[in-house]
Amino acid sequence: DEEHRERDCSRLQRAKAELRDIVTRRDMQALHARVRAETKLDFGGSEGPEGFKAVWDTDAESRQRLWSTLDEILALPGVVHRHDHGSEYCAPYVFCTNLPGDVDHFEALVVLGEGVAIRDRPSLSGVVLRRVDHIVLTRAEDQPGSEPPPDWTHVRLADGTAGYISRRWVRSPIDYRLTLRVEAGSDTWWLGFLIAGD
Repeated sequence: DEEHRERDCSRLQRAKAELRDIVTRRDMQALHARVRAETKLDFGGSEGPEGFKAVWDTDAESRQRLWSTLDEILALPGVVHRHDHGSEYCAPYVFCTNLPGDVDHFEALVVLGEGVAIRDRPSLSGVVLRRVDHIVLTRAEDQPGSEPPPDWTHVRLADGTAGYISRRWVRSPIDYRLTLRVEAGSDTWWLGFLIAGD
C-alpha cells in the first residue's frame, strides 16, 4: 500500500509539473487536451471541452484570467487523495482541508503561512496583536465607511480578537481550486475540475 501511495504521489507530482509547464508557456492547446467530458468548471453545469471554451477561452481577457488563476493556485501547496479508481492532486490545500464544523465557508479565510501578523489597524506600522500559523479566521464586519484598504482584510480569531491581516496571506476555501486526476495504473492525467464557489 505504501508503494502504491508513493507511485501515485510521483505520478501526480509529474502531472503538476506538466501543468505548470503548460501554464508557463500559456499553451491553450495543451491545456485543452487535458480536459475531459467529466471536467467540471462551475456549479451551473459547465463541463467538458465545450464548457471549458465557454468559461475560459472566449477572448484574450478570459484567457488572461485563466493563466493568472492557474499561476495563483500552483503557487500554493496541495494534497494528494487516493480513491478506488486512482488518485488526485487537489490544490490549494485550503479547499482540501476540513474546516471546523461551525465555520461558514463563505466567511472563512485560511492563513497561508506561519508567523503571519494580525494587526490592530490595516497598516504595516500597526501593532501586532497576534502571530498565527495556518489557522482558520472569519471575516469581521466593517462599520459603514470604515472599510480597510483593498490589500487588507478585517478578520476575527476564534477567541473573538479582531484585527487586520494582509490579504496576500489569506485565501477563501471557496475561491478557485483544481484537481488533477490519474487513473489507477496509468500515467495519463486530466483536469478533474477548475471551479470556485460552494
